[in-house]
Amino acid sequence: MTNATKPDELPTTQTAKKPTPTRESQATELRQMLARRNGATITQLQERFGWQPHSARAAISMLRKSGEHVERVATPKGSVYRLRKAPDGAGSEA
Repeated sequence: MTNATKPDELPTTQTAKKPTPTRESQATELRQMLARRNGATITQLQERFGWQPHSARAAISMLRKSGEHVERVATPKGSVYRLRKAPDGAGSEA
C-alpha cells in the first residue's frame, strides 16, 4: 500500500492575489494611472498588474499605437510615463 495522495486531496494554498481583470479593464486602468498628474513608473505598473518590465513597456507602446500621446520623463526614481493631450492639429490627417 502506498501513501500517494489523489489529486483532489492535495493541499491548497490560499493567496491574497487580486483577481485578474479583463483586458478592457486593464487598458482602462492603465490609462487612468498614466493620466494622473504624477503619471506612473514601470515599477508601479508591474506592482499593480503583475507584469514584467517588458510587458509594461509593451502595454504603453500599444497605447501609443492606438493614438494616445504618452510622454516619458527621466527622473531619479526612473522613467515616469504620462498621457498628454494631443497637440493642436494632431490626428487630423487628410
